Amino acid sequence: MVIIMEIKTIRASKELLQFEMDEIIKSQDISIREYLPYGSDEDRRSLDKKDVVIQGNSICIPRFFDGYDRIFGRFQVFLDGNTVKGNQYVSKLDQISQWDYPYPQPDTIKALAAYGEDLKVLGVKQSLININLPALMTLKDDGNTFPYLCNGRAFHFVKEAVGKLDRYMKETYEYGILVTGILLNSPKLFDSQKEEALLSKVLHPKYDWKDSSAYISAFNMETEEGQEYYKAFVEFLAERYGREDGKYGRMCGVIISNEVNSQYVWGNAGEMEVADYVKEYTVALRLAWLGARKYYSNFRIYVSLDHFWTSTLKPELPKRFYKGRDVIDYLNKYSVEEGNFDWNIAYHPYPENLMYPDFYNDRSASFDFSTTRITFKNIEMLPAYLSQPEYLYEGKPRRIILSEQGFNSRGDSYSEKQGAAAYCLAYEKARKLDTIDLMTHHAYVDNRYEFGLNLGIRRLNEDDTIGEPKPIYYVMRDMDTEKEKEHIDRARAFIGEELYDSILNPDILYADADKSKENEFFEGDE
Repeated sequence: MVIIMEIKTIRASKELLQFEMDEIIKSQDISIREYLPYGSDEDRRSLDKKDVVIQGNSICIPRFFDGYDRIFGRFQVFLDGNTVKGNQYVSKLDQISQWDYPYPQPDTIKALAAYGEDLKVLGVKQSLININLPALMTLKDDGNTFPYLCNGRAFHFVKEAVGKLDRYMKETYEYGILVTGILLNSPKLFDSQKEEALLSKVLHPKYDWKDSSAYISAFNMETEEGQEYYKAFVEFLAERYGREDGKYGRMCGVIISNEVNSQYVWGNAGEMEVADYVKEYTVALRLAWLGARKYYSNFRIYVSLDHFWTSTLKPELPKRFYKGRDVIDYLNKYSVEEGNFDWNIAYHPYPENLMYPDFYNDRSASFDFSTTRITFKNIEMLPAYLSQPEYLYEGKPRRIILSEQGFNSRGDSYSEKQGAAAYCLAYEKARKLDTIDLMTHHAYVDNRYEFGLNLGIRRLNEDDTIGEPKPIYYVMRDMDTEKEKEHIDRARAFIGEELYDSILNPDILYADADKSKENEFFEGDE
């Protein structure tokens, strides 16, 4: 039986969890069960009634138990033996963070994972880096590792891998560059230690080892051990790189996995219905948000999506590839129902065909909510969709970063000119949108192993050294400077002034397109 009273919010302070009800509590017959954040309802802990305190319309319990932080728990409250509906997770944090400085948003959205002097020359103020759990963590306790305490137990990190990450974070911090991490769980790539004992704990139990294109596993939310390793991974990074003094460098946000709407390749959890996959993924986002916010109050968590919006990479495989819009809709549904939290979006608005940089000619990017793809051509549709009242968080829209995209060159000067013009138009569009905080370009240097793509702003020499700049390099360098006008004028002339201006300032529809008459035939006037 479910009673009418409802849990409006579960609030965490430094020592307590507070369950706020929508009316004064009159009953004294109260019990609370704590469950794993995700998993069977059989995995539960019942709280001792002596730990439960009633205060007006609130129930308070201790936040910590034997060194374990209950902030991550999923809760169920019973009054007079009946279930109380409402929030299940902590969704409000009251001054629990170790650091509380403002989010250091740069004055430019320009981002790139460049090296050395080019970081300064290009005027880059933001960067991204892949951080792979199986590269950083280990079960080994020896001279090559060090312990990190999380939730009352020790987890071990690889000294060499952490040292390499420290060097990158410190270098970017010295250049005044804000870093966003991309958290991955790849058993084979991204410097994985390939430690079988560790992988058995952290990989998703349904990860498809047999599929050679399953580059990355989903984070394991299906076992308590998997959740604990994941929490330690996130907390270690947030505590180390979220520090106000920047001792080890500065990272103020992380993207959880990669392009999860194409999960079978970039966040593999075996074949799953989209609703089930997003249910698990929402828990991963939530745990990261809770864990990181313990250290830095404005730490940001992002969901990762490719450019498919109402279609998929492989529509014939609906349990492997999902519509981006469906992922957002289910994520928002679960967040609102179970305890809303501050998730944001890391989007990849590549051109519809990654081989061709002229996104301004995309045919599948329309200016309405039912667009097949969201590319740079119609990038306005993403903040427009998220501006709907039901998607807001505490009255404000979710933040957006454009964390992966690029303009391919095909070994000829014309495609390089296309890429330069495309970057110019894309940058002008992105910086006009208030909720977009970052726009990167996928590669600094061409990569001969990038699926046949050449996405660098510099060429790659035959001996694999860094080559000469492409035209896009100079456009990137000069945007947001007094020199940008000459590049804008050149891009408008190259693309065509009328087309350029219409793409820069499009008329958009804040709704789905009306397709009711698509198949009708019209006769001309007789």
